Amino acid sequence: MRIARRTFAALAIALGCIGVTVRGADGDLAALQERVGRLEALTERVEALSAIKRLQHAYGHYSELGLWHDFADLFADSGIGYYTQGALDREGIRSLFVKEVGGGRVGLVDGRIYPHISMQPLVTLSPDGQSARGRWHIMAMLGGFNTSASWAGGVYENQYIRENGVWKMKEVRYVAQYSGRYDNPGWTPTKEKAPFDINTSRAGNPIVDPAEAQVRLKPDTTQVRLKADTTPTLAALAKRMADVAARAERLNDEIEVTNLQHAWGYYVDRREWDEAAALFASDGTLEVGLQGVYVGKASVRRGLTAARPAGTGGKDINDHVHLQTIVSISPDGRTARARGTDLGLIGTGGQAFLTQSIYENEFVKQGSGWKFKAMHIYPRFIVDAGKGWAKDAQPAPGPSRELPPDRPSTEAYEVFPRFHLAPLHFDHPVTGKAPQYPEGMKVPARPREAAREVPRAPTSMSALERLVASTERSVQRSKGYHAAENLTSAYGYFADDREWRADAVFLHQIVQPVIEVSDNGRTAAITSRLFQLASPAGGEGTFSSGVYETTVADEGGAWKLSSAGWKLAIRWTAPSRGGWRR
Repeated sequence: MRIARRTFAALAIALGCIGVTVRGADGDLAALQERVGRLEALTERVEALSAIKRLQHAYGHYSELGLWHDFADLFADSGIGYYTQGALDREGIRSLFVKEVGGGRVGLVDGRIYPHISMQPLVTLSPDGQSARGRWHIMAMLGGFNTSASWAGGVYENQYIRENGVWKMKEVRYVAQYSGRYDNPGWTPTKEKAPFDINTSRAGNPIVDPAEAQVRLKPDTTQVRLKADTTPTLAALAKRMADVAARAERLNDEIEVTNLQHAWGYYVDRREWDEAAALFASDGTLEVGLQGVYVGKASVRRGLTAARPAGTGGKDINDHVHLQTIVSISPDGRTARARGTDLGLIGTGGQAFLTQSIYENEFVKQGSGWKFKAMHIYPRFIVDAGKGWAKDAQPAPGPSRELPPDRPSTEAYEVFPRFHLAPLHFDHPVTGKAPQYPEGMKVPARPREAAREVPRAPTSMSALERLVASTERSVQRSKGYHAAENLTSAYGYFADDREWRADAVFLHQIVQPVIEVSDNGRTAAITSRLFQLASPAGGEGTFSSGVYETTVADEGGAWKLSSAGWKLAIRWTAPSRGGWRR
């Protein structure tokens, strides 16, 4: 399995590049000014892709926890949500979910679950960079303890808009694909096929080059304006370029932390505890539920063993599917946080469990790489996979007696059927405000973050040229990451479409990518997970799990699958009703 462990550091690369001959002519400054302008525009577009994915993932986190005001505030002023109740504006969405789903309150009542997990993004920007389209798989788990349990899923065909400098949801259109009670032998497909109009050339080219966009736009369309100084000076251009380089490094840091988080999931699958513990800083901590806190890399390794000895022996299933990862880099670029969903399909010794957890993790940048500083996993529910969440609810395990933790758990709480909300580390993607939690909820104060350091601007023409060149490569790598993720998603959607039947379900969901883009930003190696749901006509539904190893390449500005670069290893297939115990 290929797992990326490289940090892209644009500024560091710039300082280490081979020197360029110093040229002080006005023509050289003018040429650099044009490159800087294009680079600023391209960086803004890559930032847009990151912001849109953050927006959609926040949509999933807010809806799961019943944070209905934050949920509604993701929509633009003229935004519309097309739900089963009809077309609703922002206030209609707020009213619907507060009253009908939340029962007039923020948060969920005890015994209720409401995961609405967005996965498999395929996002493309418009030529002017002011709007975008996105396609996502959605999987929902509905019902509650001692009432009912059911699945529902489909695709979101969404539109996004940049309004007053902030990305918001313009249209959310849900297209159902399947539903079914948990105790049914499979899932029931919808009668109509979900629309599928993916532009294959745009799947691998999510961003139109800003210069090309100016040619493609109609005369009456808002034009892409590349920032330019009337009379370029070295000092002014260097200051602009230092800011762009810092933004580019931030984008690459987000990708590296996401890769690290997703890589952790694959090591946990196979209980490769030595490799998993190596992802932690020397003073890193591990806190899983109510099992206490393990401090230091050696202790983290001990804590992992406390959960289960290393290795699965080819008999146990321990899949941890990582979804909806949101990464926040600190202003000084030295620490980071991540929140996401961990869906566990676990089969051990004739037992099978379905679990869902939320992780709120901290990271630290050490040297040229990122490490886990503090991993904190909050179990939301643990249920017998054969019974489902309507008929079973397991308590969170306590500390190990054989391999006790170094410190007690930092929090005391109960899991499903009790409702517990782990505080979100990030502010609202649209309003910039803290989450609007249920009334009376005690929220710990957030630690103060170090202020953003003012980037050091180059002081010579040669240093400026080196910084421009290295940042161009850095932004190209970030763009390549999103193009590569688009390609893996598109492949899954094409597989769905090819296998679609009105009397069967086949969802080839490809998730949890670890994407390693080459230094020149032209090729990438991808490890991703197959999380497949299938239900033949009149037959029993199945889950299938596998790992893809993929290579993709930039061919003339559009990323494509490489020849012989698409390999799938199916790890297991089992009946949907808890069959992975076998």
